Amino acid sequence: MRRSLMLPLASLLLVPAFVGCGGDEVPTTAPAPAKEPADILYSLQYMAVRKNYGQAAVIAPITPDIVYSGAMHIHQDAKAMGLELTPEEIKGLGIEHLAAKLDSLPGGPTDDYPIKDARLAFNAGLYRLTKGLTAKSWGNMKHMGITDNTAGRQYGSQTIVKDLALGFGDAKVLTVSCIKKPDGNWGISFMRYEVNLKNLKQD
Repeated sequence: MRRSLMLPLASLLLVPAFVGCGGDEVPTTAPAPAKEPADILYSLQYMAVRKNYGQAAVIAPITPDIVYSGAMHIHQDAKAMGLELTPEEIKGLGIEHLAAKLDSLPGGPTDDYPIKDARLAFNAGLYRLTKGLTAKSWGNMKHMGITDNTAGRQYGSQTIVKDLALGFGDAKVLTVSCIKKPDGNWGISFMRYEVNLKNLKQD
């Protein structure tokens, strides 16, 4: 009898630290760096639902050519969709000194906008975009395919970019452009919504 009780307990110990959120499981501990583009979903879920701002740095690109332009476009898109950061989020993201210019960031470095700030702005932009979906929607999110992004070659002939489609139900909701980083892991170079959030049915 004791042996029969030990087996279920042992199997429980092997279950990953995920909990349900109305659909797919959402990580309760920080996911490791993405080894494949599809792994990006778990970091996005964790960052959005658990509100762990630091996870953005795990899936953000490194090189300035991507960070500067990406930060500018991501925040422009977020503004157009009416997605705003709260004072608490701004503080948690460490961007108090950038808060006033997030919606009008330059696409390159300036004297008062070094790469360190551009990386902070990019990370904040990723989190800001995730706010377009509810926790339940993030829990329901599924992979819907991966395709090659040939436009990514603008960053160099050896640059590898894959577009990861994410959605729930029959709706494709997000396209996440994933770039292979110098360390071999995958990060996000851009992320865009494929639906009008005002028309997206969410709980």
